[in-house]
Amino acid sequence: MTYERRIDRLNPGLILLLVDQSDSMNEPLAGGETPKAQAVADQINQLIYELILRCVKTPREPPRPYFHLGVIGYSTARSGDPLVVSLLAAGDAQNLGLQSTTELAAAPLRIERRQGTGGGTVNAPIWVEPMARGGTPMCGALDRAGRIAATWTKRYPDTFPPIVVNLSDGEATDGRPELWAQRLQSLRTSDGTLLLFNINLSAQPSMPIVFPTDRTALPDRLAHRLLEMSSPLPSDMVHTARGQGLDVVPGSRGFAYNADLRTLALFLNVGTSVGRAAW
Repeated sequence: MTYERRIDRLNPGLILLLVDQSDSMNEPLAGGETPKAQAVADQINQLIYELILRCVKTPREPPRPYFHLGVIGYSTARSGDPLVVSLLAAGDAQNLGLQSTTELAAAPLRIERRQGTGGGTVNAPIWVEPMARGGTPMCGALDRAGRIAATWTKRYPDTFPPIVVNLSDGEATDGRPELWAQRLQSLRTSDGTLLLFNINLSAQPSMPIVFPTDRTALPDRLAHRLLEMSSPLPSDMVHTARGQGLDVVPGSRGFAYNADLRTLALFLNVGTSVGRAAW
């Protein structure tokens, strides 16, 4: 395990977000009234904006393409056929459905005026819209991520390994996702194997469990499965998590159970914290 490669224009980072868009995502996220689909879209849009800001070298030039991002939604059509699609408005020339931070900064879907945390209103760029319908073809989404990541690791064999974050509130309806997770985690660059993290969203008001080392405190089979599918956190992410006030240790896995809005935001911040000091 290394995970020490610095991210730059010659060795950019790949982040893939897999978003459950099944019908149950219409339910409110734990601890609030916001539907899970809307909460996830809001946090992804915020994450994209923060990634862009990380890539600003000087105010006089566009953000640099240090990161390439893919957002893959998965659900089913009325016919029951799986729908596994890119949620970004445009993709790269290689048809991987990716956009660099430079491209994302130049072409959000729109800009909204929203209430800021310190009062007043702020501009909020929107790249991803909420959606909730049908079933949960998680295996299809993991397969799509694997095909993208396999192409990426061949193209950039010496960069920081790809990061895949799966956000879901239910069980796969198209097979055994742990088999696809194993295939994903067999992909690697010279800096380490692909990192697969999982966020189990919830409508329940009980306390979230974040970055556990084992399944002792997890109550059900789905949580056990998603935990086993999740990669251990690299040491730099352990450090970042501790800086956010989270109780993590070496061996903590990139998994969150019963995630509410605060947990979702913290998890995404920690799980994509690679490359902060690379420029």
